[in-house]
Amino acid sequence: MPRRVVDRLVLPLAGSLTTYLVLVGGGTVYAAIGNSASDGLVTQMLINAVVVLGMQIYIGNTGVLSFGHIGFGAIAGYAFAICAISPERKAAQIPNAPFGLAEVDLTPLQSSLVAALIAVVVAFVIGLGLARSGARSGAVAATVITLALLFVVHEVARNWIDLTRGGKAGLSFSPLSGVTLQGRGWIYLALLLALVAARLFKETRYGRLAQAAREDDLAARSMGVHPALQQMIALLLSVFVVSIGATLRVFELGSINPRLFFFKYTLLTLTMLIVGGRNSVVGALVGVVIITTGSELTRYLAGPSVDLPLLGWVLRSGLTDVFLGASMLGFMIFRPNGVLGDWEPDHWIARRSDRKSTEKQPELPPVDDSRPDGFLRVTDVVVDFGGFRALDGVSLTASSNEVVGLIGPNGAGKTTLLNTITSLVTPSAGSIRLDQDVLDGLPSHLIARAGIVRTFQNLRLFPALSVQENIEVARLAAAGHTGGRWQPDVELLVRASGLTELRHRRASELDYGNARRLELARAAAAAPRYLLLDEPTSGMGDLESEQMIHRIREVAGLVQAGVLVVDHDLNFITGICDRVYVLDQGKVIAVGTPDEVSQNLVVQAAYLGGPIGPSR
Repeated sequence: MPRRVVDRLVLPLAGSLTTYLVLVGGGTVYAAIGNSASDGLVTQMLINAVVVLGMQIYIGNTGVLSFGHIGFGAIAGYAFAICAISPERKAAQIPNAPFGLAEVDLTPLQSSLVAALIAVVVAFVIGLGLARSGARSGAVAATVITLALLFVVHEVARNWIDLTRGGKAGLSFSPLSGVTLQGRGWIYLALLLALVAARLFKETRYGRLAQAAREDDLAARSMGVHPALQQMIALLLSVFVVSIGATLRVFELGSINPRLFFFKYTLLTLTMLIVGGRNSVVGALVGVVIITTGSELTRYLAGPSVDLPLLGWVLRSGLTDVFLGASMLGFMIFRPNGVLGDWEPDHWIARRSDRKSTEKQPELPPVDDSRPDGFLRVTDVVVDFGGFRALDGVSLTASSNEVVGLIGPNGAGKTTLLNTITSLVTPSAGSIRLDQDVLDGLPSHLIARAGIVRTFQNLRLFPALSVQENIEVARLAAAGHTGGRWQPDVELLVRASGLTELRHRRASELDYGNARRLELARAAAAAPRYLLLDEPTSGMGDLESEQMIHRIREVAGLVQAGVLVVDHDLNFITGICDRVYVLDQGKVIAVGTPDEVSQNLVVQAAYLGGPIGPSR
């Protein structure tokens, strides 16, 4: 069986099943040795686990903190109740329900699916708004939008009396004939499916690209990732899972009112997710267990059977709420990644088995200095920042068969030119072409898919991902968009970059030199036609700069890409470049071979502060 299938399917499924058996088994034992209250507690814990897993799919993979998932749960809960409650019961509770809903009579299973579908449709509309707001990890706008949804749904539920019966009584199933949820069979099934869905989504292409954008949105776009697509898929799947959990909660309780899915339940489920570790599926379940245990303990301490003077000082009547708020606040300040961070049991197994693997490593092919004919052409580009002109009519041409350097004093516009080519900066005038394709106005992820991939002056890796995962993500992002260009194997790039021994280490743990090599390998994984390198030797000594020359030539030859490189190290530029452009105050002041440029008196005046005399 291919190793990729084992790592991305077999082991996650095995880990999910093991986690499921531990959680369900532990809950069953606790319910068996306890009383009826213990049995109800386990039931609620398992339902909460389904809801929290649904939230983890979106929040954990995208990094967008959502307060609105319980609002989606409220929509699903009311839709379920309206469809599943018998017409006779609805005639007494909501006789004037619009759209003929008082006559609808579906089975609980049918009602759950309809309710989840309705919530997913609403989520799609909200997802469009999130995409328009530029939702990304840490974005305030996205959090505010989801919080607004929660309040809007709550107010509609309170005031649309004909449909929801308002905020006092709410909707309820008949207390007779056992029409509410009996047993935990459906809960067990929903939990298993939610756990498998959450764990496998994390390993899918969409999940892994969402995680890359979570770590660094700008770097992900520059690799060809379109975060809005990944976020939408994560949102729809997560809302579906949350909706199933919400319908189970309503069915188990036998009623629904606006308070059931509002801020208190939002605080509870978010705290569970944050405490356990929002980036980990297993962590989400650990958080459910921890917070359920803590909530029950504080509820007991706040009861009449415990008499401690200190409890009066800590708001005895609201002790559980104090516990939830303190848990969320404490973990977000002191351990923001939660108890488990992004740890999954199958990741640990995969890494241990990889160390023991004797599988033969692929041999590095010889460097091929030939390239398919092509060109990258910048024509009369102007960039203005307010009243400051950063680029003034810059033109540049780089063929696919050469390494072109871009040098100049600080503030000359070098990085601005790379930002303009990769669409991070919009020019005021001018055009950019890749062969015959006009790139003007394309977003940065489409520039990358066209074949222009860059590194950054300030390192922009995906810090929580491993070295290997950083490279794999770039390869995944480019898959299907390479236009027939060959994509090197991840193993080849790891070896070509000298990172074999560090492949399972997080990018955030690398020293500066290895981080630079990883950034180069990640860019090459996207099968670029041109590599744009922004100061790849910044902060390096002479020996490291010389080694970087060989790394760049080797990696560029491996993917047959042209290179446009910005750097201040003249020895590096001289050693690697075929031609050099010199910028000063936003204008090109010289073009030529490294020798020609170094002897140019205008360049000497601009770059070195004055003529250095005739060369010898």
